[in-house]
Amino acid sequence: MTNQDAGGPETLRVTPRTFILFFCTGLFMVALVLAAITSVKIQAFHFGPLTVLVPAGTIAFGLTYLATDVISEVWGRAYALCVVIVGVLMRFLILLLLLYAMHAEDVFPFITAAGNWTEVQQAAFVDVFSSGNRINLAGMVAFGLSALADVLIFHHLRQKDAGKNRLWLRNNISTMASQIFNSMIFVTVAFAGTQGWSVIGSLILGQIIVKLLAAAFDTPLVYLLRNIAEGRKLTDLTG
Repeated sequence: MTNQDAGGPETLRVTPRTFILFFCTGLFMVALVLAAITSVKIQAFHFGPLTVLVPAGTIAFGLTYLATDVISEVWGRAYALCVVIVGVLMRFLILLLLLYAMHAEDVFPFITAAGNWTEVQQAAFVDVFSSGNRINLAGMVAFGLSALADVLIFHHLRQKDAGKNRLWLRNNISTMASQIFNSMIFVTVAFAGTQGWSVIGSLILGQIIVKLLAAAFDTPLVYLLRNIAEGRKLTDLTG
């Protein structure tokens, strides 16, 4: 007789391992959605004499790699790939829902805008989210390819360095390599034709700098979440 048969599903205890899996999956999805929505805004980052342009969703997007690295480390490549595939499907769903929100009144005769929704508001709404649609499409392409690369690189290094306590190394190498790959694809697809090549170059450089910094700083969080999931001491740096 299973635990569920004996006492019902409400008697099952949620373990730290299960909680971290849900946490990382939730973090991945929330960060992915926020990155898709907010990347339409461009920010200027000032590093001393160097000023680079960075889409506002860059930091949120970097959190997706934190989530997949923890899932890869604790649950393996198959789980991480499942999360990536679901993420790509969610990006596609976002694209469809944005198209509906912008153009439903033009397509379906039984839907009209409410009386307090003006043409000026509609024009502004479409202007913002039509840009977001292109960015979302660019994000789908760049994310799918780079996230796949991240999972495969991480898993390869995990097998190659088994027993050598190099979680920090595979976390940083897989994340940094895939982030550079992602930045080049995403910025080119999202902004080519709407921005000059000097701006596109600055956006690629800015994304790479911010993402590499974020990748370096997320390493302690990877260890922390891994340790909680596996019941280790919170300060355990082995593995």
